[in-house]
Amino acid sequence: MTEEPARSASLQGVDRVLTVLEAFVGQAEWRVSDLAKHLGIHKAVTHRIVRSLEARHYLEQAEARGSYSLGPAAVALGRAAGRRAPRTTARRHLIRLAEQTGEVVLFYTLRGHRYVCVERLDINAETAVTVEIGDTIGLNAGAGKTLLAYQDERFLQEVLGAPLPRYTDRTPTDPGAIRDMLGRIRAQGYWVSDGEITPGTVGVSAPVRDADGGVRHCVCVTMLDRRVDERRLAGVSAAVRDTATAVSQSLGHRDGGAGP
Repeated sequence: MTEEPARSASLQGVDRVLTVLEAFVGQAEWRVSDLAKHLGIHKAVTHRIVRSLEARHYLEQAEARGSYSLGPAAVALGRAAGRRAPRTTARRHLIRLAEQTGEVVLFYTLRGHRYVCVERLDINAETAVTVEIGDTIGLNAGAGKTLLAYQDERFLQEVLGAPLPRYTDRTPTDPGAIRDMLGRIRAQGYWVSDGEITPGTVGVSAPVRDADGGVRHCVCVTMLDRRVDERRLAGVSAAVRDTATAVSQSLGHRDGGAGP
């Protein structure tokens, strides 16, 4: 008989803690008395919640009896959520691209010295693509070079100085040739790969910039090579670049999108 009231009280406590934290989204600093009045929670209860959050570093007080603000634990939690955001943010743009092209659309993310597929859409597509969500691929192959092109020199040396995987007979593995390709990617803002991962397919990829201007993600469309002509390639390339720009802007980039 007492279990349900205890559970209700526990949930009420959790709800109050979240309500306190949410107040710092709309206002950076709060004094306990002002926060209690704003939330309609007794001052003593608010003080206990704030002190508990302070002990766990979700809130911090600049000086004795001063205002509270979000602490390092809350900031770290926000950054962790931000690392998951690109896939969610990009999805509506990727759906539009898949509907526009009728081809397989992929969204890749840099992971160490490789890259991983985090989204794949096959709307009305007949192309058999070997890449699945969760697959990690060498940065020398396919859309990986679109990510590699925008990393610093030390990163390039580490990647190109290690053994490079070969997926098909068209996968580039010569560091000098790859560097030439990276220069072309930076100049034109996209890359066209021909059978580098999946034989018989052509992939068009463009870089996505996040709020700080870094390139950690890219958009890719993969299609059967027998369906590709000059006009088709130009149209798909423009659509991929436009989508990468739209995703970049949705992630907070404000300097021309996904260009070099």
